[in-house]
Amino acid sequence: MKKYISLFSFIALFFVGMQFSTAQSSQRQQNPEAIAKQKTYQLHELVNLTGDQQGEIFKVLVDAEQNMGELLKKDISDKFRQEGIKTLNLRVEEGFKKILTPSQFDLYENSLKQKK
Repeated sequence: MKKYISLFSFIALFFVGMQFSTAQSSQRQQNPEAIAKQKTYQLHELVNLTGDQQGEIFKVLVDAEQNMGELLKKDISDKFRQEGIKTLNLRVEEGFKKILTPSQFDLYENSLKQKK
């Protein structure tokens, strides 16, 4: 029963956070946690994450968004910035592989291919 209550609380807080994050106009002006919440929710809608998976995915995305913000703030060449972005994307992909089931990860990869 405690698991259901905590899961429901997490989901309720998640939706409240989503409403606040959509009120801001520019994605980069949002804090990393708000961006990670939005991306976690989108992934949840795509692959139907469990509560534990949502928490782990959120942690991976917050870390990636913090690093991305720092990377974009730095005064470096485009080549180094692109390499940093590729490294971050690979790190996120590795994190997703560890957290998601193989069928969930396949759905995720297929959605990325469709976006391209």
